Amino acid sequence: MNSEMNYCNKCGVELDVNMNFCPLCGLSIGEKSGADELSTSQQKLEKDKIIDDFEKLTKAQRRKLFWELSNIILFSGILVTVTLNLFLNKSITWSSYSTVASLAVLANISVFSFWRHRMLIIVLGSLVSTSLLLILLDLFSTNVGWGIKLGIPILLSFYILLLLVIWLIRISKQRGFNILAIIFLAIGLFSICVDGFVSLYFVHQFQIRWSIIVVTSMIPISALLFYVHYRLKKGVDLRRFFHI
Repeated sequence: MNSEMNYCNKCGVELDVNMNFCPLCGLSIGEKSGADELSTSQQKLEKDKIIDDFEKLTKAQRRKLFWELSNIILFSGILVTVTLNLFLNKSITWSSYSTVASLAVLANISVFSFWRHRMLIIVLGSLVSTSLLLILLDLFSTNVGWGIKLGIPILLSFYILLLLVIWLIRISKQRGFNILAIIFLAIGLFSICVDGFVSLYFVHQFQIRWSIIVVTSMIPISALLFYVHYRLKKGVDLRRFFHI
């Protein structure tokens, strides 16, 4: 008698290796039982139902769902890091950084989720939450002053330029290469702000050094993009303009 035996997937009867069907229930060897097929079908139906339920949600409901899931994930991360910090160091030390960073991310997600069509509120909310993050990180770093004296001025200049870019994009009647030109000019201006504020913080004097190179490279690029946009606005074909 052959020692290698198969078993029926439905009734568990031992089958000889040469058998193709179960002599008791008639199930083919290797075929799944009806219960397994039902289980697989049930799982597929449940998965399709979840997808269908999500697709039926409105945009506002999806944003709220995303916000709630973000809350759960971020607060779970805060709880885990604080617990580990207390267990390992008997006090809250390094977990304070991840906690304030998570709260800043949550504040930005909240602003975007509930006021996504109000750009001014989004930018101001992000500015305030990020500024508070820098101040708290500065305080956790034995209050060296970089957050208020360096971080916030750079951050403020970034958001001012961001609002300016958004405003210029909105008032533009035709949008194309001119948008890229505006962004490049904003990058050049931001480099001046970073260069100046860094020198002001370290040498107590507003100096412009490396940012001059950035600006001088951005200006001709922006000028070219404005020119291309102007020519295309006049009806010149893009392929003919670049000789393609």
